[in-house]
Amino acid sequence: MNFLRERAGFIIIGFIGLAIIAFILSDVFNASRPFLQDENSKVGEIAGQSISYKDFNGRVEQNMEAMKQQMGGNVPPQMAGYAQEQAWNQMIQEIVFKKQTERAGIEVSDPELNDMVMGNNPDPQVKRLFTNQQTGEFDRQAIRNFINNLDQNPAKNQWIDFENNLRTNRSIQKYINMVSGAMYATTLEINQLNTSNTKLANARVVLLPYSTVADASVKVEQSDIEKYYNDNKYKYKQKQNQRTIEYVVMDVVPSKEDTAAALKDIDKLAADFRAATQDSLFYMANADTKMPLSYMKKTQLDPKLDTALFNAPIGTVYGPYFENNAYKVAKLLSVKNVPDSVKARHILIGSQKGGLTPTGLAEADSLKKLIQSGKASFADLAKTKSDDTGSGSKGGDLGYFGRNMMVPQFEQAAFNGKPGELVVVQTQFGTHLIEIQDQKNVSKAVQVAVVDRTFSPSQNSRQAAFAKANNFVAGIKDSKSFTEATEKAKLAKRISDNLSATGSEIPGLETSRKIVQWAFEAEKNDVSEVFESGDKYVVAHLIQIRDKGYVPLEYVKPEIEVAVRQQKKAEQLAEKVKSASNGASSIDAVAGKLSAPVQPFQGLSFGNPVIDGVGMEQKLFGTIFGSQAGKVSKPVAGEKGVFVFVVDNFTGPAPIADVKSFRRSVEMMQKQSSAAGTFEALQDKANIVDNRGKFY
Repeated sequence: MNFLRERAGFIIIGFIGLAIIAFILSDVFNASRPFLQDENSKVGEIAGQSISYKDFNGRVEQNMEAMKQQMGGNVPPQMAGYAQEQAWNQMIQEIVFKKQTERAGIEVSDPELNDMVMGNNPDPQVKRLFTNQQTGEFDRQAIRNFINNLDQNPAKNQWIDFENNLRTNRSIQKYINMVSGAMYATTLEINQLNTSNTKLANARVVLLPYSTVADASVKVEQSDIEKYYNDNKYKYKQKQNQRTIEYVVMDVVPSKEDTAAALKDIDKLAADFRAATQDSLFYMANADTKMPLSYMKKTQLDPKLDTALFNAPIGTVYGPYFENNAYKVAKLLSVKNVPDSVKARHILIGSQKGGLTPTGLAEADSLKKLIQSGKASFADLAKTKSDDTGSGSKGGDLGYFGRNMMVPQFEQAAFNGKPGELVVVQTQFGTHLIEIQDQKNVSKAVQVAVVDRTFSPSQNSRQAAFAKANNFVAGIKDSKSFTEATEKAKLAKRISDNLSATGSEIPGLETSRKIVQWAFEAEKNDVSEVFESGDKYVVAHLIQIRDKGYVPLEYVKPEIEVAVRQQKKAEQLAEKVKSASNGASSIDAVAGKLSAPVQPFQGLSFGNPVIDGVGMEQKLFGTIFGSQAGKVSKPVAGEKGVFVFVVDNFTGPAPIADVKSFRRSVEMMQKQSSAAGTFEALQDKANIVDNRGKFY
């Protein structure tokens, strides 16, 4: 059942126009603007069109407002970066497609727009906006009233923006449909695809791994590296500016006084917990981390608590103890027999139909009485009354489910009740009438409350650590002194590469956006000021600047050196294979001279170029399917080594049973990929300047 099994996360709708709806539902336009008032401040440029901070930030605010609508008003801080990235991609898409739709003469007429708003099949965005919250149905009269009174409505300008957005989306869709409509699979294409999928080869293969040649025996010259770079320059082109930093982390260490104060506090808390008579209330009032109090079976508890409390008398207190940067004290609250899984069925009165109000509870109680009186069956009521249509069509049946498969309130009701009981409970989805049908594997479980107090350094400790970090920075002037200071302080240098200007965080560091911003404002080899990151202080050193375009040779030299060394190894091994092949009448004779085993492979497919135990070897497979059966091949330089093989025989390809159907399926795949491919091609062609990192 979808309502209950979707327990983690929120769905973010990324469609271009969704955020505009937020303008109509809230007073976003009247919200105070951020610190930048200069309307001409350029966040970037897309295909020759300047993007002002005001326009871009307005779009970001729209997206944030849309997220709030989706998440019930609570948007995690890290989602701000997503809203910004989404806004940028939206503007790129709108601008690059606008140029194409204008060039192609694609328009959306007023009658067509009117049909999208008030026609028989209105746009999904309009439906979402004018859905009756009580019935969950689209309200046509509401949209008519809104349009008829638009001149007197303060949201008129927002609605005009919304309609323009509908036009834009429809014109983009027309353009994409025009492109995808041109997709056609030729007879040659479908035959090639069928061949690659169904033609098979049986072959015997000899592999000489690159690892058999010592690195020290291969000399790589600077000229070799330069030639490889020039021949393969396309591999080293990047689409955005990037930075690489190295940095050191200095932890804020609690003082002895901090530890003593924390121990005193947790000792008092443990004593109070032992004396408490209303344990649940004490837990809720004092724990830093609050979780639903549930029954846990043996081995489900933390091992320490399992040993100390599972067979202890009720009321036993364990601790204080230290774990995960917090002092904790645990108390055994209750013991009972609980099942591992439950079979149940339910009737849902959805939140959109008043399920979270007293009316929903009253309706559930009324249905409960009907069932208990025998005037109606649970299954019949579920089919006609439940807003969970998936289970409702099956009489409300949810089947068997285990722990953590339902939302907490539903789970507690189902697992804590008894078979045959009818239970009414409310969750975020509405009011549920639950019938507990069966419970399996009933055994002992305990309810343990763990009161924790996060142990954090005092302000004095923070100040002392900050002073130490400043002293570390004070003597650093360049790259060499950064390394010397790091070694002297016995700190470990960490690397963070491929940072983008709009990246929100550095992996492993809290609230590190300011470090990223510094990296894009600094010069190469600059050393940063002291940054605060949670209970740590960070000092960074900018070691690499990689602007979009071709990456300079000096930055990719190490990986090119590896590639060139492999090329040279391949040349050496290929010469060995050629020498062994001279005068050899079979693959076994070649293998004997090379002192390497012959590996037989059956059913090799060009469409799946993977060899068991070796991996992806596209060049080898291309050569196999381009060779003649019974003939020992020339050496093939692959990913893992140099190969030599003989094809014993080919089978297939299988004939296409239904050419029309196969062609349709191929064309469908082409059409599905055409939208993303079209946008990517237009985006690559557009000249895009991204300055967002200076503003956010």
